Amino acid sequence: MIAAAAAVVARTHVAAVTLQGAVVTPPAPAPDFTLFDQDRRPVRLSDLRGKSVALTFLYTHCPDVCPLIATKMHETYLQLGGAATRIQFIAVTVDPKGDTPGAVRGFLATHQVDGELLYLTGPVPELRSVWGEYFVGTDAKEVNPQAVSAGPTSPDVVDHTAIVYVIDPRGMLRVFLPANFDPKDLAADLRILSAGAK
Repeated sequence: MIAAAAAVVARTHVAAVTLQGAVVTPPAPAPDFTLFDQDRRPVRLSDLRGKSVALTFLYTHCPDVCPLIATKMHETYLQLGGAATRIQFIAVTVDPKGDTPGAVRGFLATHQVDGELLYLTGPVPELRSVWGEYFVGTDAKEVNPQAVSAGPTSPDVVDHTAIVYVIDPRGMLRVFLPANFDPKDLAADLRILSAGAK
């Protein structure tokens, strides 16, 4: 009995120190939402319970950080092997006007994440709610015209929060990573959480 309890404590401790991203303590429920994927199918976050989710925020004509995140997500996917069936990668737009269906399909193909990443869009009011729940800022023209007039000279550049959230199969927010994360770190966290680590 004591040995079994010690094994549980040891396993919990190892899982806690093995997580590579910034650990959310205590874990918090990931705010639910429903948006539409690249094929205009509704995707509800809570319907993905049972899978670990890597959630980020992108826009398709981004010149730097968004392609970097997409590439790193693809590398993570490749590292996961068979474990990828228990994981879902999601991107939510921060530029709903620019992220047309054609632009999204082109982005997914260019960055080799077609079939790996759900790219979600939707009406601005619903997106505003999601951005707010996940503390994501965006200065996309139709969302924040004041920021655009005071911001970058190129109207195509959208400054936004670049972060990757990791949600466990119970729908709890467990870890977050910066845009320049190491794919090995994200893969490790997704494996730990999808295996049911507490």
